[in-house]
Amino acid sequence: MKVIPVIDIMGGVAVHAKGGHRDHYQPIKSQLCDTSNPIDLALAFKKRFGFEELYIADLDSIMGIGSNTDMLRRIYESSNMKIIVDSGVNDVKKARELLQAGVEKIIVGTETLTSYAPLKSIPKFVNYEHVIVSIDVKDGKILSKSKEIVRLSPEGLAKRLELMGIKEIIVLDLSRVGRELGVNVDLIRGVLKSVSIHTIIGGGIGNIDDIILLRDMGVSGVLVSTALHNSKIKKRDLLRL
Repeated sequence: MKVIPVIDIMGGVAVHAKGGHRDHYQPIKSQLCDTSNPIDLALAFKKRFGFEELYIADLDSIMGIGSNTDMLRRIYESSNMKIIVDSGVNDVKKARELLQAGVEKIIVGTETLTSYAPLKSIPKFVNYEHVIVSIDVKDGKILSKSKEIVRLSPEGLAKRLELMGIKEIIVLDLSRVGRELGVNVDLIRGVLKSVSIHTIIGGGIGNIDDIILLRDMGVSGVLVSTALHNSKIKKRDLLRL
């Protein structure tokens, strides 16, 4: 099971994502690092925990108000970590630009999709190995600009993706992000029963017990941010895994 640290970038700085209310996000205050510089945080994750993989959400790009692609490139060059990125990708051109910037895997998130088509075209043209589809959920329902996608249940979409050849998915519960409320067990169990592909969970991780619970359920990986920054999860905790 993989534990993957998260950095949310807005306006070139790392911010504390909480509940999906992006207009209220503030620069991160971390016990791991004195700054909210994403490069410093990436290096702190690597030095303190030994992480080799990093999830980055480019919130400016997701919201359509800018881009932090140059910052992604600098993080990759400085840390030499495997970078997986959600930057609101909805076409092949943008996906290829991210790969050229050193990104290891591109996340195609349902939140920013206006139709179902990119879920088919992007993996086909940039290689399935480099694509993760994020099923973005809020209050138990899929979040998307696509009417076709929002009509589906998380379990139903997960099954469709598996049949399409997608090898890895994320179930991201935006309503729980940064709030340390614990994970939505019923949602996760439903998805895991529907598919046998690798499934990463994000949103609600408050301590190591949440991670152990997910591991025992059969989850492939977890995304963690707040609990690392406030030291509720330490390196010695991760060694228990």
